[in-house]
Amino acid sequence: MINKEMMRIINSNPEMMKIINDYSDDENKKLKKLCHKIWLGKIDMYEYDDLYDVAIQCLMESVYSFNSEKANFETYLTGNIKRKFDTWMRDNRFRLKRNNLVTDEKGKIIYDENGTPTIIKNISLDAHTEDDNNLIEKLDSGINIEDECKFNFDSDEKVEKFLNSLSKIQKNILLMRMEDFPSEKIKEELGISNGEYNSAMKAIKMNKGLSMFSINKNDGGYNMEVNMEDRIIEISESENYRMDKYSMYSLLQDKKNGDMNCNYILQREPFQWSKEEANRYFCRILSNLPIPEIILCEQKKKGLTISHLIDGLQRLSYAEAFKENRIKIGSAGAERHLIQYRDYVLDDNGNRVPDEEGFPEYEMKVFDVIGKYYKDLPDELKKRFNNFNINVTKFFDCTDEQIADHIRDYNNHASMNKEQGGLLNVSADIAGHIKKISQKNSFFKNCGKFTNNNSIKGKLERVVVESIMLLFFRESWRASLDSIYKFVNENTTEQQFLKLNSQFNRLELALGDNNKDLSKELFTPTTMPMWISVFDKFTTYNIEDSRFVDFLNAYNIELKDKEINGISMADFKDQQTKKKTTIVGKIDLLIRLMNDFLHIDTTETENNIESSDNKVINVNESEQNTGCDDEILSFVKENVADDIEEVDIDEYQEFVDEYLKIDNPLYIKCKAALIALTAYAYRTEKDIELATWLENYQKNTNAIDKNYSPSQDVNYKYIKMDFDNYINFLKNSKKGGIINVN
Repeated sequence: MINKEMMRIINSNPEMMKIINDYSDDENKKLKKLCHKIWLGKIDMYEYDDLYDVAIQCLMESVYSFNSEKANFETYLTGNIKRKFDTWMRDNRFRLKRNNLVTDEKGKIIYDENGTPTIIKNISLDAHTEDDNNLIEKLDSGINIEDECKFNFDSDEKVEKFLNSLSKIQKNILLMRMEDFPSEKIKEELGISNGEYNSAMKAIKMNKGLSMFSINKNDGGYNMEVNMEDRIIEISESENYRMDKYSMYSLLQDKKNGDMNCNYILQREPFQWSKEEANRYFCRILSNLPIPEIILCEQKKKGLTISHLIDGLQRLSYAEAFKENRIKIGSAGAERHLIQYRDYVLDDNGNRVPDEEGFPEYEMKVFDVIGKYYKDLPDELKKRFNNFNINVTKFFDCTDEQIADHIRDYNNHASMNKEQGGLLNVSADIAGHIKKISQKNSFFKNCGKFTNNNSIKGKLERVVVESIMLLFFRESWRASLDSIYKFVNENTTEQQFLKLNSQFNRLELALGDNNKDLSKELFTPTTMPMWISVFDKFTTYNIEDSRFVDFLNAYNIELKDKEINGISMADFKDQQTKKKTTIVGKIDLLIRLMNDFLHIDTTETENNIESSDNKVINVNESEQNTGCDDEILSFVKENVADDIEEVDIDEYQEFVDEYLKIDNPLYIKCKAALIALTAYAYRTEKDIELATWLENYQKNTNAIDKNYSPSQDVNYKYIKMDFDNYINFLKNSKKGGIINVN
């Protein structure tokens, strides 16, 4: 077992730390790979998590006891993990005190044909069941939901507002509860299961508007029994910390001099951020905007005081790399790249010039930090960087256990998911339009399979923006959610949001109360944008909306397996869900199935799909001009570098979308060539220059009027030539980074 003395030795030994970091980097990737070779086929996947802890312990013990003269480390570690695994199997598979074993009526253990006790396998409480709920949600919590949900409703307009925020089921449950209906009677009357009832009660409890009505049973005379054997933070411990402000310069000096230990065993490796995150961070500092605090834990060992950095390694590591001119500020994420600062007016001797009142005269300047290293900054911005104040919380006299506690506490939060982060890419007005639909449209409360968790995690907002894209800008669809949010922010009108809201209302009305189960089968956060797009097409036929519901029923029963021109929904099963060719292909097939079911004549438009601006684009022609995703990847590999992958194409696509309007002839005719040019610029570290070139190129009248070739090879050759000429021009020209705004 690892003790404090062993940990001290490991922490102070660079060779040991190097081995540990090698196996634990990237979420223990190398260690897990070794373990999987040993465990595969011998245990179930759900048991892996328990054994990872065993493997990590074994890694620490092996590093401590390893003798390089006797064996290779990986061989040594593998043998130790195998022995630990055998011990774990003995203790966890065959001991009644650790497992639930199958017994007969008399309580005797039942053995299989090999003489092995039959085990009732443990199942994770987080495991999903057939109804898409976690198993833990099905267990009795020991809490009576009705007793915990006490409401004090006043008879005013707030009650009506609150009730309108609930789904039909939630509203009916609450109203029946207010009439003292027992839960079993409510479930019987509404025809819902126990799980649906509990889920609805949980959603009511989590409703934001409930706080004004709920009664806290512990408002007065709070009394809670405390088990004194449990660990509590004593007053002396809670006061053993201090909050101060430190300059960036002083923190980086402490890091460089070793006065701050940045290699504590539980820390992640530095430089985990993306380029976008790093650029945004640098611009924030230079704009003198606050950043999250730094956390230090002081520990006394052998008469020395060591300050361990436990939260803030990424912030200090990137700041240090920037100051040492190892990193320059790029364009991605650098929204605040124009930094305003004050510069004093100097005379010929370098002295400050006083004004009429004797104060130093100054002028306001703006500096563009894109493409700049620390050394390129004006002196005033260098001072601003070095003097930047950071809040630091320092804990004193910490033990290893306390440091581990602090690390867990400061990392015990949920990061923004991609849906929540995506919403940061839109303006307040656009966000308001999105949330007006996602939070207030009753469709999401009464139809489909949309949970309270979907709402909390931003899934409904994603449904809205993806629906907007598929209704109005289908040909501009992109796989990256951030790109979708940015596109919607720049191109969507209020009228388009109003139309989408109207379509959701209309579809809910068509479904009525008799098709609840049908909508749950078909409408999920993943599929809803596709279905609303199909419904939008249906509304152009001027027939009764009930016929669309008829189609949904038919699809759910039999049409989902039907082929149209040799294609069925099963053909999209193994394709990327959010890939343009996949989602557009699904919509096109669903419309064809719908038209066939409704006997809609589509002879003239069979080979066409409607674009976002209601113009008809031939599929073959569109793919010839812009290329499908696979074709673009192949084209870029052939013309730039063979090691380029699909994830790189997504990044290049985002770059092009940021600087070019989709209606620009250059974008329409040269999409594949442009993405290849972006790949070329990235590989030659000329992406900043490319951004400027693109903005200027699309403004050029000659460029806009140019007749582009049907061949992407030819287009790439000529736009690359123009870009290279631009780079050569820059090399022969003097560039100034400072702009006087006075």
